[in-house]
Amino acid sequence: MIWKELIVVLGLLISLILFKKASATLNIGKINLLSYTMYLFLLQTYIGAAMVYLGDHNHYTMKYITVDSSFDLMFYSVLLSAILFPLTIIVLYQCFHIDIKQRYKSYLKKSVEVKHERLAFYVISVVGFLCCVLLLIYIIKIGYFPLLRLVRTPAGFEFGVERQRISQIVIVNSYVKNLLLGLFLPLLSYIAFAYAVALKKFWWWALTAVLVGSAIVSATINFEKSPVLFYLFVLLLILMYERGGISRRVVFGFGAAMALFIVFIYGRMGYSFTSGDSNFYNGPIGRTLFTQVGTLTMHFDLFPTIFPFLHGRSLSPTAMHLLGIDGSHVRSAKLVMDFYGSEKVYDGTGGVMNAFYIGEAYANFGFWGMVLSIVYMGVVLGVLFYAFTRLRKTPFQLAMTAMLTSRLALATQGGFVDFIYNFQTYLLLFFLVAGHFAPRIWERLSPRAPAGLIKLLDRLEGKEKKAAGKS
Repeated sequence: MIWKELIVVLGLLISLILFKKASATLNIGKINLLSYTMYLFLLQTYIGAAMVYLGDHNHYTMKYITVDSSFDLMFYSVLLSAILFPLTIIVLYQCFHIDIKQRYKSYLKKSVEVKHERLAFYVISVVGFLCCVLLLIYIIKIGYFPLLRLVRTPAGFEFGVERQRISQIVIVNSYVKNLLLGLFLPLLSYIAFAYAVALKKFWWWALTAVLVGSAIVSATINFEKSPVLFYLFVLLLILMYERGGISRRVVFGFGAAMALFIVFIYGRMGYSFTSGDSNFYNGPIGRTLFTQVGTLTMHFDLFPTIFPFLHGRSLSPTAMHLLGIDGSHVRSAKLVMDFYGSEKVYDGTGGVMNAFYIGEAYANFGFWGMVLSIVYMGVVLGVLFYAFTRLRKTPFQLAMTAMLTSRLALATQGGFVDFIYNFQTYLLLFFLVAGHFAPRIWERLSPRAPAGLIKLLDRLEGKEKKAAGKS
């Protein structure tokens, strides 16, 4: 048992050293894409995996495991990821002579550039209005205000059943709903917040209040607990990048407030912290430390002993067709849910069983495919983090960088194929690149632009200069 404890502690120390070098800093007041990924990995995967490896099998998900060796295989795979992932990034930076610590420090010291403020305000207001109207239609179709149900819950109200019903409500079509409410509404609120923080003007704060409030309503509309927390954390990231870092006390204060919010939500949804069922393995603590680890262990237990490797069938149908992969499209998490799931999973009221990305990589491509997936993830996130440090600091870029930082870090706790193709991620990356090169493109296109458009932009720019002169 002692040698197992030594492996856990030594592996953690090596991983922390490597992550610190790869991410430039582990200071929680200066969190970036790589350090955020590390903190999520420690909290949602490594701690729980280590406890399971050391013999703690008391969480309900561990009772479904059919082969005891799956516990050790799961932990050693997690340990491999903890070391190989940051090591890949370090090697990548050394190969291209990149001093990422200096680059990130320089990025944080940059001042925020603001141009065409009034045009941005009008565009965000108009598109934000359309998103808010769509949200209002969605709420009308639901028949009640979901956020208020968390405050005042009628007797006999079933959150699981209602979550399933709400998810089936269609506005125009599911793609429009997901794009406008799931992507554009939070993105617009982030951009408005970035402008408000940079300019400290009343109308930007007013617009921010409307859009942030709407985004919170949208994030809680189907009674999920974590999306609203991660949404609010992106606002903290924007503040962090705009100021070049914030106090650790602010981050800890935010964490404490969010913990209290989670306790409140669990309480309103019927969980009792004083009943006999309330212990370390149930409720928010058990869900954070063990649920994803349990699902990850199920992947190593199910494949290939019970179910053969998927050989790429978790890729999108288009990718399967291009690569000549036979069989139907299926995500490994869906198979795990179907095989190990409870009655709530079968009737559609259970939550999604997510796992660290190596689970889906292993289920599709086996052990060596999983190893290559770790290297691939290190290269992708390492390149993106470096690219973020090269961007200009504008409110738009701040919002895009913070949103992508959160989405990419969170995606590591999900399926691997999401890092091969995910439409919303690709769209955000396109916006990021377009925003970076937009000034240069405009310089070339402006001589050919319609005279009316040039006149409008000049008028708006003149108003901005006049307002700046008065202040």
